[in-house]
Amino acid sequence: MTHAELIERGVDWLKRQRGQLYSSQVILTEFHSFASEIPDIIGFSHHNTVVIECKTSLSDFRADQKKEHRHPLVKSKLGNHRFYLCPANLIAPDLIPEGWGLLYCHPGKITTEIPAPRHDEPEVREEEYLVLYSIARRAEKRGMMPSIVGEEPGGPWAKFNESEKKRRKNLQQPGS
Repeated sequence: MTHAELIERGVDWLKRQRGQLYSSQVILTEFHSFASEIPDIIGFSHHNTVVIECKTSLSDFRADQKKEHRHPLVKSKLGNHRFYLCPANLIAPDLIPEGWGLLYCHPGKITTEIPAPRHDEPEVREEEYLVLYSIARRAEKRGMMPSIVGEEPGGPWAKFNESEKKRRKNLQQPGS
């Protein structure tokens, strides 16, 4: 199984987590940002982020452990939940570092071998802000921001924006 195939399977797994702990509505792969790492997969929901690192060999996994942002004393890390995803039985559960989960990729399914604990350290949010900033910055540079935030004149949100402005104005008037 290739790295690209593992990423594709991991994205599909995250998409199927609707309404569950690892649910993600926005999923990015190998996204370069101002954050300290480039995760293979990062999923966002309104209350959660999930990072999945895909490993196709034990040597790749061991090399990953040596990266600066994997050191236990480094606080700036992405993901409320962090997983390693590998072909079934490639990485033994006892090799997984504390704070990480393990997913096995089988033909036709992915199984959770170790659930990923939740990380709510402030540094997690700081790293996520860097990813979100990178997304917003790219949208702004490409001129997409007005349509994304609904400020495009005559765009699909224009009618809603006008009615919302009227509603707010009415709320501010005395006796309304």
